[in-house]
Amino acid sequence: MKFSVVICTYNYAHMLPDALRSVAAQTFRGFELLIVDDGSTDDTEEVVERFRPQFESLRYLKKPHTGPADSRNVGVQATSGSHIAFLDADDLWSRHYLAAMQKTFRENPPAELALCEPIFVRSEGGVVTEATLHRGLPRLCGPARSTREVFDLIQHSSPSGMVFGKDLYSRNGPFDVQSFAWFSEDVDWLFRALQAGTFCVSLRQRLYLYRRHDDNLTNNAGNSFQSWLKLYSQTFRESRTSAEIEALARDIIRRRALRFLPTCSTARGRSLLKESRETLDGDPFIKLCYTGTFLELRVFLKILKNGGRCWRRMFRKTPAINLATSSESVFEIAERSRW
Repeated sequence: MKFSVVICTYNYAHMLPDALRSVAAQTFRGFELLIVDDGSTDDTEEVVERFRPQFESLRYLKKPHTGPADSRNVGVQATSGSHIAFLDADDLWSRHYLAAMQKTFRENPPAELALCEPIFVRSEGGVVTEATLHRGLPRLCGPARSTREVFDLIQHSSPSGMVFGKDLYSRNGPFDVQSFAWFSEDVDWLFRALQAGTFCVSLRQRLYLYRRHDDNLTNNAGNSFQSWLKLYSQTFRESRTSAEIEALARDIIRRRALRFLPTCSTARGRSLLKESRETLDGDPFIKLCYTGTFLELRVFLKILKNGGRCWRRMFRKTPAINLATSSESVFEIAERSRW
């Protein structure tokens, strides 16, 4: 077994050092590192060269700016390892990440895919200001046992907590550049893999930091919502002959409608809800939300969202941890605390 670590980045020179430090600190050694630069215009290359001495094998690949899906495919196709481990440039791994993944695959020889849980953090100037934990992954060691399990897995996973065999990539196909160039390429890929019966192991361990910040691609809730409409109409299309898949997919879109509305203008929200109403054939809940855009629903939801954030900051104690020097402290505190 040989790990190929792939970091895809675009104009994240200010966050990439934290990610690289977390990879350099891995207790498991002997991996290759590929950094795929998706056409950055900042000093990403200088950052990579500064860290090069810390790695036995590091390759830097720069390409035109075409989006995450293409970057992931370019990275995978350039690897020489048997297993692919993605780390997004704004996320961080626990120093035990690769060791835990290696142990998982060795203890479960049929496994082709392994997933683990994150700690969600928000940081300012490289210092953690907010951290949250929650259990999302169902326990699994084998193919997904139900439709609901598949949907739980695709909603609570991200590339930084996913390792898969290169043979699985060859069989499942590349990340979809045509339909999901910028958003949800990982959800589409993971759904296809799980629906095909891939042997998957979910680790109920928090082994990576998922960093929330203003530059997140997924921070644009409207674009994220629109990508779920596309998942519904394309990725789930054939599977929606199952009443359960149809119901679960619609439920996700309904919940995301309430999530994205307070983050965008009324005109943008109304336009997306109109699109979703047509995609879901006049879904009553979506129709109600659409009507609500004429009655200041967006303002009401925004007040609730901001109120919830203020409540968390007032009553949830968050350690002040500098990610540049002691990111591992977050994982250690997570083992004995509940944020």
